[in-house]
Amino acid sequence: MAREFPMQRTPMLSTVFGKTLHDQRRSLMWWTIGFVGTVLMYAAFWPNIRDNAVQLTQYVKNMPEFLRNVIGSVDYATPEGYIQSEVFTFLGPILLLVYAIGAGSRAIAGEEEAGSLDLLLSAPVARRRVLLDKFWAMLAATFWLTFAMWVALLVFGPVFDLRPGLEGFTAASLNLFLLALAFGTVALAVGCATGSKGLGIGAPSGLALVTFILNTLAPSVDWLKPYRVLSPFYYYSSNEPILNGLEPLYAVVLAAISVVALVVALVVFERRDLAA
Repeated sequence: MAREFPMQRTPMLSTVFGKTLHDQRRSLMWWTIGFVGTVLMYAAFWPNIRDNAVQLTQYVKNMPEFLRNVIGSVDYATPEGYIQSEVFTFLGPILLLVYAIGAGSRAIAGEEEAGSLDLLLSAPVARRRVLLDKFWAMLAATFWLTFAMWVALLVFGPVFDLRPGLEGFTAASLNLFLLALAFGTVALAVGCATGSKGLGIGAPSGLALVTFILNTLAPSVDWLKPYRVLSPFYYYSSNEPILNGLEPLYAVVLAAISVVALVVALVVFERRDLAA
């Protein structure tokens, strides 16, 4: 019986993709629990929020304009308005970007700093295949967390009478996934170019902060308005997909950021002298 276990594990561990997900299985489990727990917490708060929706909505209307721009056209009397404000405006993007950027920075730069990249590349596997497998593993894990959040709300939401429209909720979840993947792939590219996990985390995190502020301030600052389209957050939230559904062009733009960053990662990783 003991000889059967390696053979059973071989399909999972025979590729960089499988091994990466296998190595992350415990942390991914805890991330999943965290996402599900967050959704459950917000679902449990919904009855109290709904009962005080008029006061909360009026409070938001009295906020400074730039804060209203962050939250969007929130109506706390509706499940969509509540979820948009509490999940898709702040906590959802923060959590998923933290995960995706961390995963992207660890994919190559983390292996290099740990001294395991040379061993990985000593196998008969091309650099490009290693990088692509790492990217697909990051994509799969990021999608899984988004999917876990989506399922959790569909399961726990009705318990607390929180029932958003399925089409809008799915569109907002897809946009959240594409946003996180974009910054995660930028982290991957920076890590491939520099070999530094710290830069792989710091550069896209700083970019996310700057572009978030740009998207928030631009509607209120005339000279910033033309530059709002440079922010990935504009394509993530300006259409308010939970209310209006998916805007295909905006989704394509978010996906294109990942594609461009991945191409950059492939080029610099192929050309870089890892012995330096």
